[in-house]
Amino acid sequence: MKRIIILFFVLVVKTSFAQLNEKTFKYGFVDQTGKEIIPCKYDGIGTFENGFVSVKLKSKYGVVDKTGKEVIRCIYDEIINKQNWIIVNNKNAKNQYLIKNADALLSKKYDDAKTLSSEIIGVKLNNKWGFIDVIGEEISPKYDDIKDFADGYAVVKLNNKYGLVNQIGKEIIVPIYDHVQNFKEGFATVELNNKYGLINEEGKLIIPLQYEMNFYFTDGVSIVKLNEKYGVIDVNGKEIVPANFDYMISNDGLVQVKLGDKYGLMDKTGKEITSVKYDIIESFKDGIAVVKLNGKYGFIDKEGKEIAVPQYEKADEFKDGMAAVRIQIEN
Repeated sequence: MKRIIILFFVLVVKTSFAQLNEKTFKYGFVDQTGKEIIPCKYDGIGTFENGFVSVKLKSKYGVVDKTGKEVIRCIYDEIINKQNWIIVNNKNAKNQYLIKNADALLSKKYDDAKTLSSEIIGVKLNNKWGFIDVIGEEISPKYDDIKDFADGYAVVKLNNKYGLVNQIGKEIIVPIYDHVQNFKEGFATVELNNKYGLINEEGKLIIPLQYEMNFYFTDGVSIVKLNEKYGVIDVNGKEIVPANFDYMISNDGLVQVKLGDKYGLMDKTGKEITSVKYDIIESFKDGIAVVKLNGKYGFIDKEGKEIAVPQYEKADEFKDGMAAVRIQIEN
């Protein structure tokens, strides 16, 4: 009996001690002057992200701003506080997104969100995309997709067609094209029915939809393909080199051309560097290219001068100022 009484006493003491050590904490925030901005009444707190912090009260979560105002009541099972938006969720319900803008939390809830630029947030509602512009105004979700903004413009998709909008939602290019590239140096390439054209920032088509390959403008000119032939045009559509060649490719600032099975070189103004006579012209390295003529290899520079007449059975490209060559010796 004595042993039972002692054991009972020990259990009572341990239980009482454990209860004394169970502490309850409440959390809040103070500012740099020591002023309590958010009172210590919450059961848990997160960290501030762009002016807002998630808080927990009785197993539910909400959001408080830097003034201590509870901008989202503690009614949610989960809150994820991101830099540009807040995701709220209750069990058996889909996530909803609230957008942060200029220290304000927009009240409208969206189905999804994504960053389109440092200042613009894409928002999705009823399976359509819009965005919140730089001053916090909503460009109503109506597009199937929106790509990132670049230089103030974004590619938009609607009914499997593409266009371009600016930062206030104005359609610079109506979504009627099969493909649109964003503006670069004031021009955007558009494609329709496998034909390419060029549009300026006013939405005007300055190069008609007639070319058969994409434009890659460098120094204001691009190789083009028309009726299975190749030429060169400028950004205004002016023909620099007529589309009379069987193939063209850029080669270290020059244009390599092909007629039949022979190759030559010209500059971007159409001036001939070498006549179309070589069997092969390889890529320039350190200003020198390997060429093949009548089965023999040599070298030319970017002025078209043959610095080594084609006479070798094989020639490698230059490296550290030297190039290996091979000749055949008759036994």
